[in-house]
Amino acid sequence: MHFKNLDVPFLTLKGDYASVAILIFEKKDILFIKRSDHLPTHKGHIAFPGGKKDNSDLNIVETALREVEEELFINKSTITPIGKLNSVDTVEYKFEVFPIVCEGEHRPESYNPDEVQGVFYLNILDLKNAKNWKYRGNYENDWIYPFENEILWGATAYMTRELLEIELG
Repeated sequence: MHFKNLDVPFLTLKGDYASVAILIFEKKDILFIKRSDHLPTHKGHIAFPGGKKDNSDLNIVETALREVEEELFINKSTITPIGKLNSVDTVEYKFEVFPIVCEGEHRPESYNPDEVQGVFYLNILDLKNAKNWKYRGNYENDWIYPFENEILWGATAYMTRELLEIELG
């Protein structure tokens, strides 16, 4: 599998930022979570596991892997970071989100219900099929991916499309 724009992921930043882990399993499925309705932001959104930097995090990779452990109870030693995508600015907050692309050895057996209310695996070939995406048009690059009575949209959809190099035409 070829990912564009991947480089050395160990970047240290000062100030606030967030990191998400794009977990790929068996080179065919990408893991998404449905965020808990109890969280202060992005309630019920389909997302990648991730969150804001803690003071103990040394870099963007550590932030993403710590968040995976907290949300999905996956030991970070079983996750291999393979690169990063370009950072994304979210509308709701004024700091960058760094998508860290990772290969996972073990799918989660459970999750933290305080942060996650569901886990989904979307097939990479289905995600690469442009016919499965719909353009909503509320803003530039407003593509959505409907699945299982859910909608992948916003920054997570943008990162997914960048990862898979889906043509927007």
